[in-house]
This record gives sequence, structure tokens and C-alpha cells, in this order.
Amino acid sequence: MPHQILTAEKIVQAGVNIIEADKVLTFSTIAHNLGTHSQALYAYFDNQKQLSYAIVGWAITQVIESLKTKVFGHSGKQAIIVFATELRSMALKHIQLSRFVLTMQRDDQNPEVQTAFENLRDLLHRLINSIFYDSDSRVLASRCIRDLIVGDILNVGSGWFSDQTISPDDSFQESLNLCLTIIIQNDNKNK
Repeated sequence: MPHQILTAEKIVQAGVNIIEADKVLTFSTIAHNLGTHSQALYAYFDNQKQLSYAIVGWAITQVIESLKTKVFGHSGKQAIIVFATELRSMALKHIQLSRFVLTMQRDDQNPEVQTAFENLRDLLHRLINSIFYDSDSRVLASRCIRDLIVGDILNVGSGWFSDQTISPDDSFQESLNLCLTIIIQNDNKNK
């Protein structure tokens, strides 16, 4: 196999490919995938944990860029629904990577990951702040939306929703709409 020039980006992408293939992520598997030795990866990442957080940061950044495009042109409740639906959809299309991201503990030792998560949260909060006035309503809406998204990723991605009386997509939409409607009603009472 011809030598290729390694970069942190190539290593991260190889890691993503290994995760998506549902294989064990190690320096050895990445090095084998790239046609090099695992020692070569240490020039870019001090250890596997640092690489894992780089993968998480990359994944969240990709999600944010896609969400910005999808949400563009929408406002209010509809923008939040588009945000939640698209995030859920992307996560389910890349379920192995989603599980990897969701199981990584938050760590303030990795500023690029912190920044990526803050940017994702800020995007959601800008949408929420555009329709909710009360700070309690904003917190409740944020938590409800995140709970629904993560819950669906785990449940649908694990095959837990086997009853097709209502499809997982429809139940997600109905749950999200119901949640937002109730919080909006309560928020309007607190104006």
C-alpha cells in the first residue's frame, strides 16, 4: 500500500468510518485502515481519548452546519420542529456514530468539543428564545426537545419501537408538537 501523508483530519475520518462500520475504535484499527503503524498516530493525538473527542467535535460540527442549512428560512415553532426532526434524522442515519457521541462523557479538557456542543446548544436556544418569553419555559422547552431527540435516537436506533400502530416518525412529530404546544400555552399565561 502506498504511503499517504497523514493529517489529523484523515485520522478522524478513518475513525468515523470505523465507528460507522460498527468496529472497535483503536489506534491499531485506524492505522490498519490508513495503511500505517499505530505509532504514527501519536504525532497527531496523544491518546485514544483525545482522538475520540476529536471525532465527537467533528461530528457535532457537521451536524451544526447541516442544521443551519435546514433551519434557514423557517421561524418560530416550525424552526424548532425542523431543527429537532433533522437532528433526529441525521442521528438515525448514522446510528453508530450517534451512539459513540452520546456515550462520550462531557469533558471540559477538550475545548473544541465544548465549543461544538455550545454552538449546537446556542443554535437551539436562539430558536427557543424567539418564541418563549419566560426563562422557565425556555429551559423546559430545551430539555423537552433534547429528551425527545435523544430518547428517539436510542429507542428507534435500538429497535425498541416495534409497535407500528403509529410509526416512530409520526410519534416523534406528535410528541414534539404536543410538548411545544403545552409549553407555549403555559408561556403565554406567564407573559
